[in-house]
Amino acid sequence: MSPSLAIARRAVDAAPMIPFSAAGGQPLFFYGTLMDLDVLAYLLERPVDLDDLEAATITGFQRTTAIGARYPVLVPEPGGKVEGRLLRRATVRDIARINHYESEEYLAELRTVTTGAGREVAAWLYLGLDGLAAGDLPWSLKVWRRTVKPGYFAACDGWMADFEEPHATPVKDRDRVR
Repeated sequence: MSPSLAIARRAVDAAPMIPFSAAGGQPLFFYGTLMDLDVLAYLLERPVDLDDLEAATITGFQRTTAIGARYPVLVPEPGGKVEGRLLRRATVRDIARINHYESEEYLAELRTVTTGAGREVAAWLYLGLDGLAAGDLPWSLKVWRRTVKPGYFAACDGWMADFEEPHATPVKDRDRVR
């Protein structure tokens, strides 16, 4: 069994998440369930513009099924390559919802990915925390869609039940545009 990237990671309450400052600027790289457009739109509670999505890959990893779960984790693998999808122009609310969805078992890191057009870009992605061990079985979106997706939306509702909307920063009178 390969160890996950989670070795010696911080506790979940201290795990870094994608900063709101990434909204509209830095893309997010998905390599698991959020590659499914239905799941992404359901989680974000809005339609996703196909122009905001782009195929991408990350090298130096393999994607395996997390032990005791039905979703993936990235594991270091020299020469490995994982296909995924970039989401460009995520909003602050999108980032807040995705951070909440991933917060139990993942932490965010900024990594270099390669777009389908061959450009290297910095993108945010989630890597496993200590409790998310990688198994030996590869994870497949096609298999996941056939076996897990039908009941997944109800599970999403449970995970997102305690989501709190991000709070807008109050504008001071001196900062108002006149």
